[in-house]
Parts: sequence; C-alpha cells; structure tokens
Amino acid sequence: MKWFKEHKKAASIGLFLLVLILIGCGVAFSDSGNGSDQKEQEASVTDTKKDTAEEKKSSDAEVKKEDAVKEKVSEEKIETKEEAKKEEKTEKKDDTKKTGTASATATTKKEEAKPSSSKSSSSSSTKKTETKANNSSSSNSSKPQHTHTWVAQTKNVYHEATGHYENKWVQDSAAWDEDQYTEKVVCGCGATFDSVEGTYGWEQHSIDGCNYGYSVLPVKTGTIHHEATGHNEQKWVQDSAEWTETVTTGYKCSGCGATK
Repeated sequence: MKWFKEHKKAASIGLFLLVLILIGCGVAFSDSGNGSDQKEQEASVTDTKKDTAEEKKSSDAEVKKEDAVKEKVSEEKIETKEEAKKEEKTEKKDDTKKTGTASATATTKKEEAKPSSSKSSSSSSTKKTETKANNSSSSNSSKPQHTHTWVAQTKNVYHEATGHYENKWVQDSAAWDEDQYTEKVVCGCGATFDSVEGTYGWEQHSIDGCNYGYSVLPVKTGTIHHEATGHNEQKWVQDSAEWTETVTTGYKCSGCGATK
C-alpha cells in the first residue's frame, strides 16, 4: 500500500496505457464484427477514461492531505524544540541563582575562618622563608660563581699598496757640446793663419820678422750644443706600501667557551 500511495500517479498512468493497448487490440479484432460491438467498446473506453480521471483526482487529494500532515508534524517539532530551549534557559537561570547563593555562603564561611588560618599561614610562611634562606646560603657557599675571562678573537686583513700613474720623462741621451775644427796654418810662435800666402798669410808674418816655421793643424773654431734626448712614459707612483691589519672579530671566554 505504501508503494501504491507513493507511486499512485505512475500506476494510474500505467493502467491507462494498458487499457488503451487492450482497447486497441480489441478494436483490431472486432473490425470485422457488428456496429453494436463497436458501440459497446466505445462505451467501455469512455467508462475507463472516467475511472482514470476519478482515480487521478482522488490521488491528488490524498497527496495534498499527506503534504498538509507533514507540514503540521514539522510545525509541531519546531514548537517542541522552542519549548525545550526555553525550559533549558529557565533551568540554567535557576542553577546560576543556586550557585550564587552557595558561593555567597562559602565566602562568608571563609571570612569567618580567615583569622585563625592567617595566623597559621603567617607562621608557616616565616618558616618557609627561613628554610629558603638557609638553602640559598648553603647553595651559594657550595657552588662558586663563574666569572668570564674574555679573550679577543682576531684575524689578519691584507691591504694592497696604493698609488697612481704619472707621466715621467725618460732620458735617452744627455746634453753635450760638439767642438768645431778647421785646418789652419799654425806658426811656431803660436800664431794661426788661414793660408800661407797673402797679405794675411804666414809669409807676410815671416817677412815681418818671425823666424819660426809653420804647420797645418786642425784648430778649434767653435762648439755646437746638443740638447738631451728622451720620451714620456706612464710610470706607477706608490702612495702607500702594502700592510696587514689585525682586526678584532669578537670575544670568547677561555673557561666556558661563551662568545660575545
């Protein structure tokens, strides 16, 4: 029955199709019969159509009734949930009131018991402080404190030499003087002449009374000065020499190995 209720529409449609198929088969077999049989069949078809229509209406009404019942059930469930929530809230309020009264009574009892307990707690606290002081003094005396001895940690940093390039004159040859000589007629007395003959020559000198002879010798007549020669070159001029710097990188305790 449940299956029929849930699938009533499908079942009614299936029945309607089966009826149509059966009617079609009946019509095929009864084509050769009388007209009265056709009328009866048509009447039966109309009756089946009416029946299926009535079944559809009844199934639709039942579906609507079931939907209404489901809505009522859901509304009742919601109302019951809301009532349960309200009851829980009221119960919680009552519990908070009870706990508040219980805490108030407990505080009053504690306040009454405070004077006696304070004395005992003060005496116990003094005893504890005395024992702590004794323990701390004994621990301090037994364990000597460590003092760090810091040793500098260093490394060597190499610095290259610094300098710059300059134009420098490089001398190829020094300056010098070149002596110039010409051949002259030299008398034995030291006098020089350009020629032997002539009014300014050696012969006239001898006629004038010199008894020395002459000779032809190269005589220095002047000098030609030659400047020094050279060229310019790019030469490295050092500003500072290379050096090694000792840099402190940190400190390390020689006893425990701690660093800073």
